[in-house]
Amino acid sequence: MTDTTDLVADGWESILAAALLGAERAPPAAPGPLADLVTEADPGSALLARLALHGVHHLAGLDLAPDAMEPVAARDPAGPECPPAAAARLYALLSGGHAARERLREWFDLAAAAQMRPPAWLHQALMLQAGNLPETAGAVVGPELAWLAAACGEDPGGTPAEAPADWTEGSVAQRRAAFAAFRARDPGGARTALEAVFRKEKADAREALVGALWTGLSPADEPFLESCLDDRAGGVREAAQRLLPHLPRSLYASRMAVRATAALVIERKERLLRGATHELVVTLPEESSTLARDGVTPNPWEQRGGGIRAGLLRDILARTPLHAFSGHPPRLWLELALRGEWSEPIVKGLFQAIERERDPAWIQAAIDLLSEVCEGKVSGLRRTNELLGRWVEAVDMLPAAEWEARVTELIRARKVEVLLAMLGQGPDAFSERFSAALIDWLAFVIRGSDNLRRDLAKPWVIARLGERLWPGEDIAATAAALVARLPEDEGHDRLRQQVASMAETLELRVAIRRDFEQ
Repeated sequence: MTDTTDLVADGWESILAAALLGAERAPPAAPGPLADLVTEADPGSALLARLALHGVHHLAGLDLAPDAMEPVAARDPAGPECPPAAAARLYALLSGGHAARERLREWFDLAAAAQMRPPAWLHQALMLQAGNLPETAGAVVGPELAWLAAACGEDPGGTPAEAPADWTEGSVAQRRAAFAAFRARDPGGARTALEAVFRKEKADAREALVGALWTGLSPADEPFLESCLDDRAGGVREAAQRLLPHLPRSLYASRMAVRATAALVIERKERLLRGATHELVVTLPEESSTLARDGVTPNPWEQRGGGIRAGLLRDILARTPLHAFSGHPPRLWLELALRGEWSEPIVKGLFQAIERERDPAWIQAAIDLLSEVCEGKVSGLRRTNELLGRWVEAVDMLPAAEWEARVTELIRARKVEVLLAMLGQGPDAFSERFSAALIDWLAFVIRGSDNLRRDLAKPWVIARLGERLWPGEDIAATAAALVARLPEDEGHDRLRQQVASMAETLELRVAIRRDFEQ
């Protein structure tokens, strides 16, 4: 027989009986704290209120796990708390919109550098935003949020699961991550282990694992990748075709070099009055099964609109090692390509090869040639938007310090349009010295003519500079002063909006740093 003592004691059984017999016949509520909460005069409403109160009271504590009341192990704080101003700033960023959340990474970077952590009162807000926190937040507050989630019996959302140690187990993504870690530790051993089971794997796993060979890629991987070119799965073949061009001494690279040098030949011609000249002779390639095996096939647009053979030439050059063109200086190849009938596919293919290898001689040659062309210093070649874009692309391949040095030269030359194009690319963060030079240049342009200010506003580059300029007090103050210097008429609304956005972003970044110093 069921023991009903507790049911009678808490009044639950009498309330159920009253619910069956009718509200008018319900017995009076037993005195106690729950009865005092029932204030309804109507018998039916009072019965419903009693039912709700006693039901919650009766069910409270049921279905708890056996260890629910066991105390959670204490956790020592992982460093000192950040200053109150920094904590208040973090709360504002967490509760703000998308623009505010973009500064979260910066806040956590500064907290990690200072080895500080948010106070406990922010943990709930951090847990609610766990999916939106940057990766850098894990080092600052990740362990504490995981501890708190475990203490509450919740899944610590936003904490990435560790990759399984065994790369043969788990989902395809987990296996790829584990295999990449294996490659980082032992490139040769990982490849040998993959070769042993490769043919037994499903196509999606084969594709993912071949792609993971990018970690630790070396000439020793060539035989295996070459065999993957004949895999029955297209994804596996494509994965190998993406990796092999990064092995400039491979058989794959040799095949591309043979095709490129057959398609492009520089001929020297003697002229009586003008001396020796050079001419680029182009022989467009044909489609073939061997080209297709190496991943060079017409794309759908070229198949519909023509230009198939020019597209094949572009893709061959993009996969060709630059040492295949060592018979002539890089500048000669580039200049003859610009002058030729097939300029667009040849230059595009060569630039893809340059970007892949980052050869300093080729980068320098491209920058020098294109800067001279855009400045009107090369006979027979004129500046176009496409060539300006190529110049920007070439300069963007430089390391950050060299990029800044090149762009600083343009700042001194007062070349507004070119400079704005360059600022559309470049490093994510500028040095303090370059930022000061750039903000001074902006002040010069804003003080200039209406035409200069209109040119400055056109590409919508200025607004994004706030993310990249050095967040120093002086630079932020100068940026704020620029807004006041702009004319008040409607013709400058576009520029005013951009400069104001830049100044506001800079001020916020400076304020975040100031918070940590208090």
